[in-house]
Amino acid sequence: MAAETLIEYWTNLATAADEGQLFLDPRAAMDCDKACAVYIENLVENRRRAMNLADVRGMGSFESGIALARKFSLKADGGTNNLVDVLQSHIDVVTAMQTVFRKFFDATETTDQDNGSLIGQEGPR
Repeated sequence: MAAETLIEYWTNLATAADEGQLFLDPRAAMDCDKACAVYIENLVENRRRAMNLADVRGMGSFESGIALARKFSLKADGGTNNLVDVLQSHIDVVTAMQTVFRKFFDATETTDQDNGSLIGQEGPR
């Protein structure tokens, strides 16, 4: 059996949370969500900067300089295992993580709202 990807792993955790097989304190989930948001911002900024690195110049006019500039440009964006794509894969994983964490405090907020509505309609017991 092939090892699951990180996206599949976090998707499976989201399913487990939906099915009530995974539990996390809502406050801890909220802290994790905030950490994910900060990390995603950092990754997005670094991805933007990496895109700017894709046009390397100044390596000279010899064949070797032109080839080296092309190699560095492709390492930043467009080549195999380039920085832009790697950063995007990290963004995708952290976004999947954030989805799992949000299930715990979103569910708590929904339950609190539902309970509040019931108390408002029926009065306290």
